[in-house]
Amino acid sequence: MLLIGAGGIGSQVLELLTAGLRRVGLTGSITVMDGDVVETSNLGHQRYTKTDVGRPKVTCLAERLDDANSTLRVVGDVNNLRNQGQLEGYDLVMVCVDRPEPRRLVHGLTTPWLDVRCSGDGWVVLPSTAPQSLVARMTPDHEPKSCQVEGALNAGNLEFGFAVAAAYGAQWALQSWRGAQPPVQTMGSLTYGALRFPEVVA
Repeated sequence: MLLIGAGGIGSQVLELLTAGLRRVGLTGSITVMDGDVVETSNLGHQRYTKTDVGRPKVTCLAERLDDANSTLRVVGDVNNLRNQGQLEGYDLVMVCVDRPEPRRLVHGLTTPWLDVRCSGDGWVVLPSTAPQSLVARMTPDHEPKSCQVEGALNAGNLEFGFAVAAAYGAQWALQSWRGAQPPVQTMGSLTYGALRFPEVVA
């Protein structure tokens, strides 16, 4: 599996998934791809500590979660997704980044994929089985942005939509890994509950 993005969602997905896959005895490897380094602003909503600051995110995660004695391995790839060739050779792909361009590259795959996003206390999860028109509608151009609403952390308000998104992502990966029915597309808010997707033409 390829996990793209090691921020609020991706780092949580990796924590949940490695423990979960090992607990039920599933084998294989997860490559986590991200070119970012840990910053102090990441602490609190991403799975890093003060000693990780300044180091590549994926290196920190791989060092902590890989186990040479396990049949499930974790590999770090200190790169950002820039081209389709970086997606080759994987059975499952999950994208958890804050930019539309990498998501569109993933959306072009025939391999099963999941697009997981959040903003504040809300989340959006789109699998490769979702209608293409819905995926296109839900992937507009926008500037990169954090999973925390601008100004929220400075106001003392950390929101946990990333944790819900990560739980959906981990469940999708585990179910897909074992050949079972994975979760379908979903969108919601911790404050307002389930939200409806916009109507799209099939």
